[in-house]
Amino acid sequence: MMEPVRVEDLKKREGTEIDFPINPGTNEEAALRFLASEPEFGWPPVKIAERTDINSNSITKTMQRLYEKDLVDRISGRYFINPDLEEEINGLLGDLHNAAQSQAHPEENRQTSAQSDNISDPFASENEIDDLLD
Repeated sequence: MMEPVRVEDLKKREGTEIDFPINPGTNEEAALRFLASEPEFGWPPVKIAERTDINSNSITKTMQRLYEKDLVDRISGRYFINPDLEEEINGLLGDLHNAAQSQAHPEENRQTSAQSDNISDPFASENEIDDLLD
């Protein structure tokens, strides 16, 4: 189930060139989250594996997939987040986290759906929208 996203955030992402086919709980997510948390450094795969507990036999393929998806850059065998995409990738990682939380707690989603059914005006005020998002 998709969660609501603020229009201003949607507009920021409109026309993005980033393809974000990362699933929660995967090696790709762990590696990308690590690189996003350390954006000022380029990391060799072995160090990424050590810092994320990704199996050393899997890290090379994981990093290659992220590179092929244009989510990370690579220079001299070191991987890093493209500084021009850092904010967008962090936003998408946040969306991925929210999606994982929604799947982990479906009862909260039903409560949110029930709350949204109670809005009689199809044009909810900003306060009503904020209440639903909290």
